[in-house]
Amino acid sequence: MGKFVQSRIVLAALVVALPGLATAQEAMQAEKKYSIRFETSEHRKYCKASIWVEFNQYDTIAAYNGEISNEDCGASGGSYTISVRYRDESGEVHNIDTEHTWHRDDDRKVLIEGKQSIGENVDLIRVRARKIQCVCDEVESPATENDSKGENE
Repeated sequence: MGKFVQSRIVLAALVVALPGLATAQEAMQAEKKYSIRFETSEHRKYCKASIWVEFNQYDTIAAYNGEISNEDCGASGGSYTISVRYRDESGEVHNIDTEHTWHRDDDRKVLIEGKQSIGENVDLIRVRARKIQCVCDEVESPATENDSKGENE
């Protein structure tokens, strides 16, 4: 008779829990229904810029200069990262990354230059430009409706 009582208790627990499970499942299904709409007022035209850098070590300073060029559009701008790598006197290698921005109003090359303190008793390994990004200043406007008036207006 002990097994019969246990079976009734388990069965009663399942019957009580079923409405709660159905409600939870409906709530999960309701949470999955959504829609997202994005609207932008302007569209950017990305370009492919190139950059070169030359560098020298002057005691505790890493000095660099170079050029950014872009054949895709005239007026443009963007960003780039300068990465300076050097080795200290214990042989440990260090990197210093700095973010920079650039802009030009015409189709001429952009000259860049800078200095980075690297400390005493170090050997400069390299200076390189990375992660260059370019966006044309010319903005493509989204398609608009025809604003001309009809004959009856």
